[in-house]
Amino acid sequence: MIKNIFCDLDGTLYNDSISERDIRAIELAESLGIQFNIATGRVYTHAQNIIENFSFNGYLICENGSYIYDRDNQCIFKGVLSDTQIKRIIEVYSSIDYIDFDKDVIYFKYDGEVIMPNDGSKSGYFKSGYKIDPEIMSKITYDSKVGNIGISSLDGDKLNMLVEDFKKKIGHECEVYISSEYTMNIVPKLISKFDAIKQVCKMNNITLDEVATIGDSPNDISMLGGVKMSFAMSKSVEAVKSSATYETPSVADAINMIIDYNSVLK
Repeated sequence: MIKNIFCDLDGTLYNDSISERDIRAIELAESLGIQFNIATGRVYTHAQNIIENFSFNGYLICENGSYIYDRDNQCIFKGVLSDTQIKRIIEVYSSIDYIDFDKDVIYFKYDGEVIMPNDGSKSGYFKSGYKIDPEIMSKITYDSKVGNIGISSLDGDKLNMLVEDFKKKIGHECEVYISSEYTMNIVPKLISKFDAIKQVCKMNNITLDEVATIGDSPNDISMLGGVKMSFAMSKSVEAVKSSATYETPSVADAINMIIDYNSVLK
């Protein structure tokens, strides 16, 4: 029996807006006792801007698992990068000779916001929703407020090279992975959407067999592959689709299948 759904935002539930059909499906699931939760790579403030007019009864996982918020929007877990790790990441970024600092822009998910040292629009990915702080890379301390550091680039081959170089240099203490078509991310070890889901399960005394997940991007692979019932959006790349149990054209279709699955078990 599925008791919890964990759903990605961008490209999954959110595509410029949240569709009325998806909202109705979520409301139906909740009326049947299925808790709906969101697991996103976005920082808290960005996620809240998307869901401010959308009500759901579950948890909000942000920054790919670095933060978990409860139904009352209280932070109940955080897994952040240490000052030593952050400075090492900056050091590696600054030392790689094939990086174009105008087009391959580093960004810090700091204190619930996206902060960049220079204009991130030049990377082609971030158009808005970030702040520029030229001093962000030279701070003495980050006050345990950085859950995620990323690099944005329009060059997919370069992103793959960056992932491999960062893995070689800091992979023993951080997770490094492609998070979208134009971004790579670095988080502490044992931080992922799936690790956050396991935290929520432990707090609520439920098993992973009672969880379904829905996503579309490489940063969803951990949660798609970690449970028995998972859904990748039909438009996902093959690596994402192959990690999931099913493909789905929409969140609503996935939810309807979950409801049908539960009805058979009753």
